[in-house]
Amino acid sequence: MQDKEIELKFGFDGDASNLYEIFSHIGAVSNKTTLHLDNTYFDTEDKDLFSIHAGLRIRRGDDFSEQTLKVKGENIGGLHKRKEYNLPIEPVDDVPNLLKFPKDALPEDFDVESIQKRLKPICRINFTRYLFNLELLDSTFEVAYDQGFIEVDSSNKYPLSELEIELKETSVHSDELLNLFSILCTHLASNNIPLLLEPFSKMHRAALLQEQSSPTADFSELDKTDNFIDYVTAQVALLEKLYGYFLISHDAVLFSQITSLIDSLLLSLKYLKRRNFLAFIIGRKEPVEYKRDLQIIIRLLKSFHRVCRHVSKKMLLCRFRNNSKGIASCYEKIRLSEKNNKMFLIPLKLRLLLSLMAK
Repeated sequence: MQDKEIELKFGFDGDASNLYEIFSHIGAVSNKTTLHLDNTYFDTEDKDLFSIHAGLRIRRGDDFSEQTLKVKGENIGGLHKRKEYNLPIEPVDDVPNLLKFPKDALPEDFDVESIQKRLKPICRINFTRYLFNLELLDSTFEVAYDQGFIEVDSSNKYPLSELEIELKETSVHSDELLNLFSILCTHLASNNIPLLLEPFSKMHRAALLQEQSSPTADFSELDKTDNFIDYVTAQVALLEKLYGYFLISHDAVLFSQITSLIDSLLLSLKYLKRRNFLAFIIGRKEPVEYKRDLQIIIRLLKSFHRVCRHVSKKMLLCRFRNNSKGIASCYEKIRLSEKNNKMFLIPLKLRLLLSLMAK
């Protein structure tokens, strides 16, 4: 019933009809399948589950119905890790039963019985999933392209187009998983798969769509770091978080803050390059040579930042003039630059590099 989900999640902006063929150039592909999945997510009026970073749903496919609980995990540069509990249910069941999940799945002080009585549907997320297996690097991955929509209410639908790559089996040690996915990302980039950053889960996006409020940037986490490596790591994490909010809100003020954060991150990376911090792979004595990789990261980030600076000014002007079409046009330019500069690579590659450095 319990499974630890480890997967990459990206937005997808292109023709998905040839994905199977593209991945056949990366590794061995098999078991091509299509599923139609209807998902209803549940929470209380007070969002008790969302407040502890948990997601609860009923999923129905062509020949199955199940209830799923996903609990708090972590997102490391697009690599999502979290525990997941799945239980089969009857087709007539229309509300998930929290009491059927293990007691230790939720916090001790979580009033499960009270929450159960107050559960209600909060959104539907329906999509067609095209999936297949990928054998690569002594590992088996499940590649899934999802196309559909998030429906918060009848008049508020959010299009869904994303690629998920979940690790199913591997002989790679857990300490090397970040490197494993980093190598996989390099293959994705070299095959020009049109990927975009997608920091938040489907459920998280649905919750933000419900709120319809403009989030504010909180830079206080940067002040809590003890050393320079941790500071840069916190910059990367904050950039992912704020960008995820921007993808939902299209907020011009928030994007200007993101642009400033990218500028600050570039300064940090240039300092990192000058200082030439030592980096080591666990179990090896020789330091890792990373300057070339860091130079590529800086080049891609600088190219994206140039577009961000230009578009950010236009976006603010459009906001002042209540020009919604202009804001939409700016948003499309940002995402195009993000795709062209392969920004989906940056968070994971940087997290891996920073994890190897001596603090």
